[in-house]
Amino acid sequence: QSVNILANQGNKEGIINFSFENIIRITKASTVFYFDITEDTKKMYSYGDKNLIDKLDLKISSNLEDILEKNDFIELSVLDRQFIIVPIKANYLVYGILGLEATYSKESLVYKENVYQLNFLSELISTAFERLALEEVNERLLISEEQNRIANEIHDSVLQKLFSMSCGIYSTIKKLNIYTSEEIENDLNLLRNTTDTVMKDLREKIYGLSWNKSGSNSFSLDVKRYINDIKKLNNVNIPFTVLGNVEILSTNQKKALYRMICEGLSNSVRHGKANNIEIKLNINKERTCLSIKDDGMGFDLKQTLEDKTRGLGLQNLYQLTESLQGEIHIYSEMGIGTTIEITMPNYLELVKGEAAI
Repeated sequence: QSVNILANQGNKEGIINFSFENIIRITKASTVFYFDITEDTKKMYSYGDKNLIDKLDLKISSNLEDILEKNDFIELSVLDRQFIIVPIKANYLVYGILGLEATYSKESLVYKENVYQLNFLSELISTAFERLALEEVNERLLISEEQNRIANEIHDSVLQKLFSMSCGIYSTIKKLNIYTSEEIENDLNLLRNTTDTVMKDLREKIYGLSWNKSGSNSFSLDVKRYINDIKKLNNVNIPFTVLGNVEILSTNQKKALYRMICEGLSNSVRHGKANNIEIKLNINKERTCLSIKDDGMGFDLKQTLEDKTRGLGLQNLYQLTESLQGEIHIYSEMGIGTTIEITMPNYLELVKGEAAI
C-alpha cells in the first residue's frame, strides 16, 4: 500500500516531494535531500539551508563512486554537521542518494530509528521508481501499438478507397469529351460520397470504433458498402456471398475479415487489373472460410513477398491470419488470376486474438 501511495504521486518529483514531507514529519529533520543520478546532469532535490545543500552537493559529487559501492547507510560530515545517506538502488540500476541531517548521537534510540526509517523509505522509493519506469514503458508500448493499429487499418481500407477515387477521377477526366453533363455530375457525386465515406472511416480508425457497438448487420453492410464503392469506381464485377451466421464471429474476427477483404480487393484491382472478383465468406460453428478469387494478371508469390512495397499487403494478410490462429493459402498464375483462401477457427483462444488485432 505504501508503494502504491508513492507511485500514485505521478512522477519522480512527486514521489520525492511526498517522501520529503514524510521524512520531515517522522524524523523532525531540518535538512532532507535527494541526489538524483539518473540523468546526464546530476540534480539535487532538497529541503533546508541552501548553503549547506550546495556543500552537500559538492561533497557527494566528489565521493560518488565510493558512496554508491555501499549497500548500507553512510555517515557524511559537512560544515560540522552530520548526515545519514543511503543509496536508492533497484537490481543493477542506481537511481540516486537519499539523506537527512542527524541531530542525535549514534548511540541514541532516535538515531537508530532514523536509520531504520531512511533504509525502509529508500526501498519504497526504489520500488516506486521501478513501477514508474514500467508504467512509462507500458505507455510507450500502448502508444506504439495504437499507432500501428491506425497505420494498418488506414492502409487496409482508407488508402484503398483513396486509390480507387484517384482511378475514378482519372477515368472521368479521360471521358470529359464524350460524357454528357449528367454523366459527369453522376461521377462527381459518386466521388463526393466516397470522400465522405473515407472521412468517416478515418474517424472510426483513429477513435477505434468497432462493430461490437453497432447493430447486428453492421459488419455485412460495411463490407457490402466497401465492395460497392470499389465496383463503381473501378468498373469491376464483385459478387459477394455470405453463408452462415455472421454473429458467430467475434469483434476481432470481424475486424480482421474486413481488413482481409480490403487487402484482397486492393491486390486484385490495383495490381492484378482484374475485371471479375468473387468473394465468398462461409461461416459455420467450427470455422470461418474466406475466399477471394480474381481473373487478373497473376503474380509470382515468392517474388512479390520479397518486394517490400508490394509485398506489404500480402504480409498483412499472413499476419492477420496468424493472429486468429488460421491458415492462408495463395494460388496465383500469370495470365490466369489469383485465389486467396483463408480458414480460421471459431473457438479462438481469444486472448491471443485480442492482443494481435
